[in-house]
Amino acid sequence: MQILTLIAVTALLISTSLHAQEGEPKHWQIGLGIYNSTISYDLASDDEFSGGAISATYAVSDNLAFRGIIFSLEHDDFSEIDSSGYDLVIYGGTGLLTQGFKIYGGGGLYKDTWEVIGFEESFSGLQLSGGLGYNWDAVAIDLVIGIRNVDDYDDLANTVGLTADVAVSSNLSVSFRF
Repeated sequence: MQILTLIAVTALLISTSLHAQEGEPKHWQIGLGIYNSTISYDLASDDEFSGGAISATYAVSDNLAFRGIIFSLEHDDFSEIDSSGYDLVIYGGTGLLTQGFKIYGGGGLYKDTWEVIGFEESFSGLQLSGGLGYNWDAVAIDLVIGIRNVDDYDDLANTVGLTADVAVSSNLSVSFRF
């Protein structure tokens, strides 16, 4: 459902942006990419998920941008466990609007829901995030790393005698700029 909503919004934004004058700054990026998340525990092997993501970024200026990512993942060892959710982040940096290299960092929120037959658990909280990339005229590439607050993951881990130490995510995406 979330992905269909993002696709509809993307189509609307692309159709309205096609009327933009040549030479105007390209504030929007809509991208597809790979997404991974890892939750590390003190006494057990990590929970690792991988899959795909859709991202939308709006650069207010060369130094400020907002990004939303919707992801859908599968556990790397136990394919019956799925993870889906979103990241919402505000970035400060350089090169966010113009062509060339860019680097940025910021903070925001995440929501992650794990599903397996007969069980669903949601995790949410704050995260620190940063990335780097390159903007061409019509295309951009970005690598983003997020460090999540582990409190919600730790609550679940504690029920089986574990402690969640670190929760990280990564997203490598190629985006259309308009």
